[in-house]
Amino acid sequence: MKHKANTHISNAITKLVFAITLTLTLLYSIFVLGYSWVIEDNIFNRLVAQQASSIKHNYHMTGKIDVSDKQIYQLFKGWQQVPTEIREIVKSEPNRVEYRLADGKTYHLTRFYLGDNEYVLLADVARFEVSRDYFKGVLVWLVGFSVIACCLVALLGWRMGRKIAKPLELLAYTVKKLEKGGEAAFQQSIKHMPNNEVGQLADAIEHSFKQLNDALARERDFTKDISHEIRTPISVLQNALSLGSDSATLAEQQSDEIYFSEQAVKQMRSATQKLTQTTDVLLALARNESSIAQSVSLNRLIEDCVLNHFALNHSQKGLSLELEIDMPNDEVMIIANRNLLEILVNNLLSNVVAHASEKDVQLRISKSSIRMTNYFAHPLPLNLTSSGSKAANSTGIGQGLSLIERICTACGWTMHVEIDTEQQRFSVVINLK
Repeated sequence: MKHKANTHISNAITKLVFAITLTLTLLYSIFVLGYSWVIEDNIFNRLVAQQASSIKHNYHMTGKIDVSDKQIYQLFKGWQQVPTEIREIVKSEPNRVEYRLADGKTYHLTRFYLGDNEYVLLADVARFEVSRDYFKGVLVWLVGFSVIACCLVALLGWRMGRKIAKPLELLAYTVKKLEKGGEAAFQQSIKHMPNNEVGQLADAIEHSFKQLNDALARERDFTKDISHEIRTPISVLQNALSLGSDSATLAEQQSDEIYFSEQAVKQMRSATQKLTQTTDVLLALARNESSIAQSVSLNRLIEDCVLNHFALNHSQKGLSLELEIDMPNDEVMIIANRNLLEILVNNLLSNVVAHASEKDVQLRISKSSIRMTNYFAHPLPLNLTSSGSKAANSTGIGQGLSLIERICTACGWTMHVEIDTEQQRFSVVINLK
């Protein structure tokens, strides 16, 4: 899966730092405004408390009850003399510090006793409130400070993000060049990686790449060796069987110490043919031949496979089958690897010869699919496409459908099976698109 770099680490870091800075500046602004209001209210409360203490002291010294500044302070004897609006506010919010009335005035109050009488002292502080007068100016300054701070921190975050992302981008670039044989450039780039987690990641990639190269080299060597070591004895065995059954006279057969009957020779021919097909499939998949595709005539390839299939044309079971081939009159051309497609069709034919319970077999070809249908008599295994899965009466190794599915996966095709238990019909469908 390819991931497109729709977002960069530097941008993500910038956005994150910007968001954190903006949040902190907003919280700081709210704190400053709230703190200024709290300080102002506490100053007014202290002034009211000092005035109340002055009234008490004057009362004890002279017996008179009076306020020093009647323009600011109002003294009421009992709650009944206090303005109704303030009484209602105190009744609903007894712990309130500041009381704002409908006429725009703002009061702070305190209660105290002189003798047995309760007095209420009100202070009109509206003229002395500075937080409201300077609120807009302070707000503008705080917003400006927040914007400047966010811009500076965002720039710092962007530079920090670029510094962090640069070695990662270099690492990604050099890793991509590995596909084109840039091992030397990759080795050189690793030397310049920072001594941190990025450098550790580069070392891990280098180690994994070396292991992968070693594994691929071993696989290539194995494929070459197994191709030679398996194909050579198979060819020798096929030639020996052909010469032994076709040219040997009766006298030579009777005088030979080792003699195979005609039936044994046929069985060995069938076994070598199956071994050849299996070898072709495994080697083709190991060499990743699916990447080498060309335009192939599906009609002609099917005809060649049917005419040249050994078991279909030379075994008793194969000769008893009546293969009905249904294909379009027009030539069906597909883009595929010819070798893998031929192996796939041959495996379909081999499965039919091995497992068909009746002579009627259908092979239908369309522009986008291949369908092989035959009848079956014995119960089918649960996981048909699993490696080693086979029916109880099968003499095979259970690799037929598994190999076909692997070929489909390698070529980008899909395979599925359809089972009609009522009519006991079994179909393998290969979708070529």
